[in-house]
Amino acid sequence: MKKNNDVIRVLKHSPDYRKLLATTTVTGLTTWGSFISMLVLLGKITDNGLQLGTLWAISGLVPIAMSFLLGGLIDRMDTKKIIVVSELLKSPLYALFILVPVFDGWAAWIFFFVIRFFIGVLSSLTAVARQTIIPEIMKEEDLIIANSLNFSLTSLIRLIGAASGGVLVTLLNLNVFWILTSLSFIYAGITMWTLNLQNSKIKPQERNFLGELKIGLSVVKKQIYIRYVLLFALTGGLVIGSFNLMIQQMVNHIYHVPPIGISMLYVAEGLTSVILGLWIANNKIFFKNIHRYGYSYILMGVSWAVFGLSNNLFEGIVIMVFYALVGGFVVPFERHVMQTHVESNLRGRVFGLWNTCSMVSMQFGAFLTGVIIQYLGLRSVTPLAALLEIVLGVVFFFRFRGKKLTFTNQESFSSSS
Repeated sequence: MKKNNDVIRVLKHSPDYRKLLATTTVTGLTTWGSFISMLVLLGKITDNGLQLGTLWAISGLVPIAMSFLLGGLIDRMDTKKIIVVSELLKSPLYALFILVPVFDGWAAWIFFFVIRFFIGVLSSLTAVARQTIIPEIMKEEDLIIANSLNFSLTSLIRLIGAASGGVLVTLLNLNVFWILTSLSFIYAGITMWTLNLQNSKIKPQERNFLGELKIGLSVVKKQIYIRYVLLFALTGGLVIGSFNLMIQQMVNHIYHVPPIGISMLYVAEGLTSVILGLWIANNKIFFKNIHRYGYSYILMGVSWAVFGLSNNLFEGIVIMVFYALVGGFVVPFERHVMQTHVESNLRGRVFGLWNTCSMVSMQFGAFLTGVIIQYLGLRSVTPLAALLEIVLGVVFFFRFRGKKLTFTNQESFSSSS
C-alpha cells in the first residue's frame, strides 16, 4: 500500500496548524511589501545616506535587542492571547505610516521611529510566540513536519516578496501597502483567536520577572544543545547579514549583469529551500546521529565562502542552490531542539534569546560587510563572514560524534554503541 503523505496528513488533521500557516502567509506577503515601502518612505523623509542608515538601524535594532525580555513575557502569559493582541495592535500602527509624509524633518523622523519601534516590539513578540505555540498545537512526533513546513513557507514568502515586492511598490501607491498590511493583521488576529489549543503550557510558579529571566539563562547554561544553537545563531547571523548586500554587489561589480540577476539568485536559493523543506517534512528527515548536522553547518559556511569567489551568474546560481541544499536541514533541527529540549514554560525566553542573538548578529554582519568591502575588497567578505560558521561546525561535529539525539527535555544525548 502506498505510504500516506505526511504533509497532507498533518494539514488535514490539524486545523489549528492550518490557521497558523494561513495567517503567516497572508501577513508575511503584505509585510514584504510594507518592508520595501518603509525603505522608500524613509528615503523621502531623510536627506542623506547617514540619516537613512542611522534612523533605520536604531528604530529596528532596539526591539530586536529586547527579544529575550519579551520571551519572558510570553512565558508568563497565554501564548494565543499574546499573538491575537499583538496582531490586532499592528493593524493601526501600519495604517499610521500614511500620515508620516504630512510631517517634515525631525517630526517625520520621530513619528517614523515611534511607529517602527512599536511594530518591531510587537513583531518580536509574535515571532517568538508563533514558534513556542507550535508544540501546543502539534504532537511531538509531528514537530519535524511542522518546522519543515514553516521553513518552506517562509522561504516561499521570501521568494515571492523578493521577486515581486519592488515591482509592485513601483507600480502602486505606498498607501495601498499600508492599508493591505493593516487589514491582513486584523484577519490574523481574528483567525488566531479561533485556535483550540491541545497542549496548553503550564504557567511558571516563579512570579518574579527578573527571577524568571535568570531561570531562562540557566537553561542555556545547563543544556549543551541549546548553547550550540545560540552560538550558531551568532555565526549564522554574520552570514545572513552579509547575504543581501553581497548578492547585489556581486551582480553589479563581478557578474556585470542587469538587476534581474539579483532576482535569479534569490529564486535559485528560495525555490531550492521550498522544495527541500517540503521533502524534509514529508519524509520526516531528522538525523538522530546529531554530528551529521555538523556537515550542514560546515558546508553552508564553505558554500557561502566560495560564493564570493564566483566569476559569473551561472556559477553564482549553482552555489546558491548548493547553499540552500545544505542549509535547509539546519532550520528544522534548531527549532526542534528548542521546542523539545526546553520546558514549555521556558520556551519563550529561549526563543527570545535565540532571536536576539540571530538578529543582532545579522545587523553586525551587514555593518561588517561594508567595512570589509571598504578596506579589504569585495571578494574578502564571504570567506571572512563564513569563517566562524565553519569553525563552529567542525567543533560541533567532533563534540557530538557518536552521540544520538533523544526526544526529551533532559540533558539529552546518549552514546551510540
